[in-house]
Amino acid sequence: MVQFNGDLLDRIEEIPVEPWLEEDFIKVANKGAEKLSIIFPKELLNQCHETCFKSIGVLQEILKEICISAKILERQKVLTTISINPHLQNALNKKAEDYLVRHQRALEAIASGNSNSSTSSQQGLLPLFLHYYLIRVILESGYEGLANGMKRATLQTKIKDIHHRPDGVRASDMSNLLYHLAELQNIKSITPPIIDYDRNTKYLQIVDSTFYFFLKNADLSEIIEELPSPLD
Repeated sequence: MVQFNGDLLDRIEEIPVEPWLEEDFIKVANKGAEKLSIIFPKELLNQCHETCFKSIGVLQEILKEICISAKILERQKVLTTISINPHLQNALNKKAEDYLVRHQRALEAIASGNSNSSTSSQQGLLPLFLHYYLIRVILESGYEGLANGMKRATLQTKIKDIHHRPDGVRASDMSNLLYHLAELQNIKSITPPIIDYDRNTKYLQIVDSTFYFFLKNADLSEIIEELPSPLD
């Protein structure tokens, strides 16, 4: 907020609600279980915690799908214990499918970039199409490469390694790409945004926790193959 409205400097204070600890997740799950008169086994909750990437929202979605898989649609007359199999896997498959549709469309939209800038060329050369290469690097790096963010220098090196004009990828071009990521996602109606660049730390970061789930569970190689290339 301060970045886009400098008048707020020294006038607001951030109150973080994170990190969510494992005991917090269990409290949320048990509160819902009590309302439904069901029991989530400890092993089930532990596995849910490991797959939600510290996101309480993702945890709630997984638990909801577990209940739907187990036919728990209202408060039970008799206290019921929910088994892990096959309900946990059913829930993970359902959320992976849901997130795949949304995030694949978002990545394709970002990769297409700004039509005004993508069509420009210099001295008869093909445009840089940096948004496309950015998405390529994200998909090729996967969860392990982006779990803690990616340094700007690393990102530029990775883009140059696969770029059709590596010598043309300048620092100024990278700045133009990264500084306008939030604006581009807003234009493309990607809400909430999935990635952003922190100018202070110089890191590309994931800002939508469901995107972690997507990177961990989707077939990224298949998505890369389906990603429309501006070079074709």
